[in-house]
Amino acid sequence: MEYYEKTVSTELKYKGNIIDVEKIIVELPNGKLASRDVVRNAGASVVVPVISDEIILVQQFRKPPEKVFIELPAGKLEYGEDPAVCAARELKEETGYSAGRLVKIMELYPAPAFSDEILHVFLATELSKGEASPDEGEFITAKAYKIAEALAMIEEGIINDSKTVAGILFASRFLNK
Repeated sequence: MEYYEKTVSTELKYKGNIIDVEKIIVELPNGKLASRDVVRNAGASVVVPVISDEIILVQQFRKPPEKVFIELPAGKLEYGEDPAVCAARELKEETGYSAGRLVKIMELYPAPAFSDEILHVFLATELSKGEASPDEGEFITAKAYKIAEALAMIEEGIINDSKTVAGILFASRFLNK
């Protein structure tokens, strides 16, 4: 069986600062029509900053789930922006660190059932400390954790942001090779 959905029509329902929402009518492989609600997003870069056996994570409040998360530094891409440039900028803004070495280790689609967002995940090493400069309206704290502690926090459900879980798990495997 061939898997596809042919777009028949697209209607913009919402245009926002971070996302756009479209209603799309598609033709399925069996010829029937179906409706899809799709969130369009430029994507983001995620950084796994590592110093020896420590990882730098940030803590911030996230409004939709109404809770504080411990996360990897990350930020949205501008349309057409190089993900590595975005990763270096977000690392500096959120943690104060600059990376001597920045290597893309994976790409993730966090919600492909309804969004085209792609996350570009980078491993940052050879870090040098500077001053953080978060965006206006961004309240964030950076802290170093032992990698083993971060892995335990995933197991305990303390770290439960998907990009952070995936980034830490993959980077820990990548670093152990």
